Amino acid sequence: MATTIRSLGLVIESSFGSLDANGLPDKTLTYVSIPCEKDPIVLYGDELPMSERNEARDGSFQFPPEPDTVYSGSSRVQRRTGTVSLRCDLTTIGSAATNYDSNYLGELFGAGFLTAKHTQTTAQTWTATSVNELTHATVASTDYTNGGMISSLIAGRAEYTSITSNNQNGTGSDLSISPALSSMTIGDINPLQTWFPGSRSLTGTTTHSLSFRVDGVGFRTFAWGCILESCNISVDGGRIMADMTFRACVIQDDHASATGPIEPIYNTGSPPLFRGAYCVVSGTSPTSHPDVSGTHGDKLTRVALDCENFTFNMTNTLTPMGLSSDIRGLSGYEVSESLVEAVLTVSTVNTAIADDFFNQTLRNLVIGTGPIGDGKGGVFMIPAAFQVNNKASQYDVGGNDIVRQTLTFHATRYGGDIAENGAGNAPFKFALGG
Repeated sequence: MATTIRSLGLVIESSFGSLDANGLPDKTLTYVSIPCEKDPIVLYGDELPMSERNEARDGSFQFPPEPDTVYSGSSRVQRRTGTVSLRCDLTTIGSAATNYDSNYLGELFGAGFLTAKHTQTTAQTWTATSVNELTHATVASTDYTNGGMISSLIAGRAEYTSITSNNQNGTGSDLSISPALSSMTIGDINPLQTWFPGSRSLTGTTTHSLSFRVDGVGFRTFAWGCILESCNISVDGGRIMADMTFRACVIQDDHASATGPIEPIYNTGSPPLFRGAYCVVSGTSPTSHPDVSGTHGDKLTRVALDCENFTFNMTNTLTPMGLSSDIRGLSGYEVSESLVEAVLTVSTVNTAIADDFFNQTLRNLVIGTGPIGDGKGGVFMIPAAFQVNNKASQYDVGGNDIVRQTLTFHATRYGGDIAENGAGNAPFKFALGG
């Protein structure tokens, strides 16, 4: 009997579905094995669509159904569709690289989102002129992208904020940020790489598609044309975990070529932990519409919540763009909608936000993690978050210990950044230390 020890590899596709010269998916791509949990790795795929044959017959029997596939020569080509699921933590790149473009995390997220990077890739010592404004004598503020996330260590804790203007006052040396930092006595400013859904003029787009390969002893399965359908962030014993599901256009087994599981390539940073950082909402409402104008972005105060647990669930609605000319059956997936839901469990009731549902109050929502540093840290943000129910005022008193609040946020339109390039004015975003 063969063992079920298995690994999962991935590669960015140069074209959706990775078709070769014969119009069939390419099995010669170079896959990189990634560190992810074993249990979700299976031989992926659903039942293939087929046409039942119900012809007239001369007895009590049935005909085999006709599978929906193509021919290669005189043979039908094996084909399934379905999803690829995986679970991993978000261990960062550390100091080994400046961005995630060639890293498995960036490759995974790029299959569902767009990305924005600061030109400045190293920590810099900025001066806070207020808790919402930073200045530097020699580093250009335009080296930081509007809507991009940054972090700083303040009083031993990780704090995160978003750049709402990378050219405040038009001087080229000042940043405006929101929400506010807790103090003007700040540590170095660390740049983060940010991912966000395509919206407005970029609606429906992602960075790339992926191909996956499952490797084990005596078995191998390929999946091509994979786009991220959902990414659910949760806390497992303090560690931030991501459960991802990708929609694949073609899945095939090729057990004859199996060579066994492959050792994953690990990142050298730190796994983000829901410790040593803050969960913050803004004290006032951000700009929703119309967009801000000029060189000053939103500059909102902060309210720290005593948050003991959270989930941050992102969902892409994928619409296939059908065609009949090859085995894929479609030319790609259009992301027709991207939605987010953040659910927080707050262990100390905050009365300042208790009536937000009734008042339709919007807030910056920032969920930070620790530690931070060169290539470390992670943050999740909804710039214009609204509560979807009145649970903030309907306290949870059902247990036998303490009164809690359960807060559920969705994203509405945001217009508090001075520009929409990159992650500017994105409806939601998340970032990792680069």
